[in-house]
Amino acid sequence: MESTEKLGKKSAPDTDQSPDGEVPFSEMGCKKLKLTTNDEPVRCKFFVLRKKRLCKMTVGHGKEFCGEHEPVQAPSEADNGISSDRIPCPLDPKHTVSVTKLEKHLKICNARPAAEKLPYIVTGINGGSEGEEQQHPGSSALQKKLTDIPTSQLLALVAKINSIYSASVGSIQEFSPRHPILEQELATDHYGPQTLKHLTQSSALLGLMEHFNFLQNGTVFVEFGAGKGQVSYWLARIIEQQLSSCKVLLIDRASHRHKKDNKIEDRDIVQRVRADIADLVLEQLDLPDTTKQLVGIGKHLCGSATDLALRCLVNYRKKVKTVTTAKGCLFALCCHHRCEWKSFVGKRFLLANGIGPEEFECIVRMVSWAVCGTGRSRERKAETEMSEADGKEDRCGLTRVQREEIGRKCKRILDIARIEYMEKSGYDAHLKHYVNTDITLENVSLVCIEKTGQQTTLPSE
Repeated sequence: MESTEKLGKKSAPDTDQSPDGEVPFSEMGCKKLKLTTNDEPVRCKFFVLRKKRLCKMTVGHGKEFCGEHEPVQAPSEADNGISSDRIPCPLDPKHTVSVTKLEKHLKICNARPAAEKLPYIVTGINGGSEGEEQQHPGSSALQKKLTDIPTSQLLALVAKINSIYSASVGSIQEFSPRHPILEQELATDHYGPQTLKHLTQSSALLGLMEHFNFLQNGTVFVEFGAGKGQVSYWLARIIEQQLSSCKVLLIDRASHRHKKDNKIEDRDIVQRVRADIADLVLEQLDLPDTTKQLVGIGKHLCGSATDLALRCLVNYRKKVKTVTTAKGCLFALCCHHRCEWKSFVGKRFLLANGIGPEEFECIVRMVSWAVCGTGRSRERKAETEMSEADGKEDRCGLTRVQREEIGRKCKRILDIARIEYMEKSGYDAHLKHYVNTDITLENVSLVCIEKTGQQTTLPSE
């Protein structure tokens, strides 16, 4: 009966708490948690000037600052019983580190001096010709907009581009095989168009690698500009199922989150190397003893990164005298507007055709005509394909369609210049349309295959 009476009292609407301090029956459940958890998480009181707000990290019991922003105690304060296990980082006092974790932190701190770089890092080794700035002292002043170039000069350059293209650039074969490793993935219903776009490109690149006999036992695959490593992930899957004694090296100068290669169970297959391609010395990497050949791959290796990767492979082939050979490479090309004269490998071809640093700067701006579009959606573009905007001429008398064609020719001239460099370096090189333009407008790949029995020569650039 006593328990029944107590329940009756607790159910009264105007009763907030029972005489013995228990939570009323009507307040049990979610509301009970509110009464028993009065303390909200305490946030750090450090004001972050860069973000113009307080730090959002939580703090320990009885503290006002998080571990990163906790003030370093002076010796006198420590003597008075106020102790802290954090000290300023010896490499960069702008941040602190726990004393107990100092040794581990010094190995991974981003402020490590350059002298501690690994042997496969040599600054600027793939960056281009030495003394390039001295040879062309005015090149830094060449950053002009196309609108600043006189019309007559721009028309003369367009005529030269058309002439070089007609004489040196042939038709590009459309060849878009698919590798069966991605067949099931491409059939997934819930994937959106963006995901399917990248998977299709990866499947096509791997299909080309299979067609050109790059997928062999004892191969080290080097993905330049690996990013999150989607291509390397599928390469590793192929190795697990079909190949032996192979390894995938992912080269990237940044550290990315949500890396696809982390999903590979056999960690001996994949290895990430954090390095700028301009500074990478491939022969100094710790390659497996079973390595017979090395193959480079890159999915949309932007602008000058393609030139750095090509020179990196050529330097490797020139220096390595063992059974390991640089078999070839397969690069999906893009972002020609980010090419630079100093690092460009095809300077010899351009100079032979009357294209110097000034004309080169104009060409790398004109390439954007091929892919910049009109700003309209594809549906709107399809409806107004023959609109006035398409037929409107610019100051040079060129329509939008004509500008797109000139932009494509500029891209191919730069690619042909790269091909000549690779052929002089001992490779058979050619271009392929590896996907159609519905997938991406940057749909051209560069394939290079080592010529057997030919001595390597590094061409002058």
